[in-house]
Amino acid sequence: MKVLILRGPGTNCDAETAYAFQLAGASTETLHLNRILEEPRLLDNFQVLCLPGGFSFVDDLGAGRVFGYKLEQQLG
Repeated sequence: MKVLILRGPGTNCDAETAYAFQLAGASTETLHLNRILEEPRLLDNFQVLCLPGGFSFVDDLGAGRVFGYKLEQQLG
């Protein structure tokens, strides 16, 4: 199984998340949100998309809202 761990401003725990997936037998790749927005077809290479924890975009509007909005608007 191939897992994409998507990181962005304010996210954390991506290394620990990758390690956990690797312990479960998955191969992982960590990419920045902007890389996926530039080339959405990269998502086709993965079976799992993981959004790690943290305070994305400084948590100004709620954890993950801006992150999710960017994904929805670009890939929606």
